[in-house]
Amino acid sequence: MLFDSTLALFATITTAIVLEAAPFLLLGCLLSAAFEVYAPADGLERWLPRSALGQTLAGCFAGILLPTCECGVVPLVRRLLAKGVPQRTALAFLLAAPVANPVVLASTWVAFRGDLPLTIGRVVCVLIPAVIIAMVYGRLPAHKLLRGGVDLNAAVGSCSVAGCGCGHEHAERPKGFFAGLRAVLTGAGVEFLHMGAFLIAGAMAAAAIKTFMPADWLHSMAAAPVIAIGSMMLLAVLLSVCSEADAFVAASFVSFPAAARLSFVGLGPMVDLKLIPLFFAVFSRRLALALCLIPIVSVFFTALAFHALFGPGVGL
Repeated sequence: MLFDSTLALFATITTAIVLEAAPFLLLGCLLSAAFEVYAPADGLERWLPRSALGQTLAGCFAGILLPTCECGVVPLVRRLLAKGVPQRTALAFLLAAPVANPVVLASTWVAFRGDLPLTIGRVVCVLIPAVIIAMVYGRLPAHKLLRGGVDLNAAVGSCSVAGCGCGHEHAERPKGFFAGLRAVLTGAGVEFLHMGAFLIAGAMAAAAIKTFMPADWLHSMAAAPVIAIGSMMLLAVLLSVCSEADAFVAASFVSFPAAARLSFVGLGPMVDLKLIPLFFAVFSRRLALALCLIPIVSVFFTALAFHALFGPGVGL
């Protein structure tokens, strides 16, 4: 009887997280597919600022106009660089766009019950490493940022679905309203099914920890801010939940301080098990290491600062 009730609790928590997050994941997939179909990157560089700071800031906030999640951002940035977009803009976009966009901000706001400090803190978590990497590595020519002779199709897998948001150069763009709409819906459906698997896995992992881990272990981890933040950062890397849905997974860890949950939603969109192999496959080894290490260090200290400013109760 006890076993049945435990399984029922596990299933209830998993279902609740998935149902809350799925609409935002679907909306993000639709926007990403619509961008791929209707807004090619050609000529984008003509609209960007000339100054280094302007190019960096444009990349940091380009996600407002070009929403994307971390699932497809690496090949998209590779494509932007190939189209002549300034390196600072592309690198800032790489780290910031999966969070600094309307879909993710809305999902974070809803998941954390309208908590403004946590929502803003999440943006700060990605902007700091985005600016650092863009300003330091954006001075290098594009060919030095990329791994020599990289074949993007081999790195991320081939794709034949128009509108999938994968960043590949598809053979033919759909012509006409209904053809474009069909491409958007098809691409969004494929992406939603693919990323839905990560969402379900993340929800199940969160539910398993809350259901099966002894309460005293969980409380001891949550009681020490440094341990709590480090644990949630490690969990973010391992679970690899899409940025449009990860706030609902983080919000389910109600016994952890707000700073620890902030570290989860701050680091995951920049460094996870999906992104790390792509970084080393597409970018130079030096840049790939920076893309892994700088966000980890930055998010850790940003979360500690958040804890010092707001304490453990924010977002509970």
